[in-house]
Amino acid sequence: MGFPLHFILQLLMLPIWVQGSDSPYRIKYKKNETAVFGENVTIFCNLTTPADVVQITWQKIQGSLPQNIGTYSSIYGEKILPPYRDRLHCEVIEPNSSFITIREVTFEDEACYKCLFNVFPHGSHGGQICLSIIAVSELKTELQSNLDSEDFLRFIYSAVGKPVPQISLFPSRVLINPPEEYFAQNPNGTVTITKMYNISLETVKSLGLQYLTVRMDHPLRNEEKIVPLSVKQECTSGSSYIWLRTVGPLIILLCISLIIVHLVRKKKKAKNSGTC
Repeated sequence: MGFPLHFILQLLMLPIWVQGSDSPYRIKYKKNETAVFGENVTIFCNLTTPADVVQITWQKIQGSLPQNIGTYSSIYGEKILPPYRDRLHCEVIEPNSSFITIREVTFEDEACYKCLFNVFPHGSHGGQICLSIIAVSELKTELQSNLDSEDFLRFIYSAVGKPVPQISLFPSRVLINPPEEYFAQNPNGTVTITKMYNISLETVKSLGLQYLTVRMDHPLRNEEKIVPLSVKQECTSGSSYIWLRTVGPLIILLCISLIIVHLVRKKKKAKNSGTC
């Protein structure tokens, strides 16, 4: 039976944890595992001491009570119990090595799992692996104009994750005051973080900024967004208004002068025609 090489290599690199100082059996496994929500995760367990293993049992610890979720034996093969029947795969790499794969993990899969080697005639020996599920959403950003004041803009961003994502705004010099920060705990264990920033338009204009940068840091991934500013258009409109206010009266005066000159010439022409 062939197995992916990376499974075997990962198993060989696992840290060694001993079930007890009085136990003659050494078991190799990772004490903590992390999985991404919606993806598959594989948990390994390896009994390194030579022994006659009759059966390997995997248990999920619900509260303080263990629940059998899968077994493997050389006689009966793999047996998966509900509710993991369609989502769990239990396999043996070597006679004393086993792994389980949970497909499309959810937050309900976050728990500790025990691998138990039923050794004849000495009973069960095993280790416990605790599984943590992480997740993060896309970063949402919103830039709002402040109707009450033309001096600043309000910038709002939010994200959902487990653990809570860290989000920062650059450059921080444009901020008028510290951000308003809100956290909402969701039923599935994730947290929604929302931050509101007040951005100084005066500072933005003085720095000649056309965009802001928002960065989200999370164990699952880092994300960076460029948020365009409409300050440039506002500056152009303001400059046009100042130019029009300065040059406008001169244009009006010029038009009046041209009209007067035209009327004078017309009157003089009419007078000359009458004399003839």
